Amino acid sequence: MRAGLLARSRITIERATASQNTYGEDVPTWNTIGSCWANIRPLQGRELEAAQQTWAEARFRIEVRYQRGAGFQRKDRVIWGTRTLDILDVEDPDQRQRRLFLTCKEYAS
Repeated sequence: MRAGLLARSRITIERATASQNTYGEDVPTWNTIGSCWANIRPLQGRELEAAQQTWAEARFRIEVRYQRGAGFQRKDRVIWGTRTLDILDVEDPDQRQRRLFLTCKEYAS
């Protein structure tokens, strides 16, 4: 892992916690669980069509240093500048606890 590559983008990881509004409905509240430097690469872009609507889906692979105790999960999200990315997968490729790869997606309408 080249340390200089991870200094390109600052990201924030958020996790949803359930709270209820005045009507008793569950409303997700996003809390920051950490922030770190990352290397972000676009993987693919494609057009999806459903219910006669077309939108673009972009996927990214984010490489970060291993965060001991952070416990990134699939239900978390990444804030990258003004963009919000949903985490699809978290993997430790060589099982040596040195780096993590986060596979994420972003919808743009």
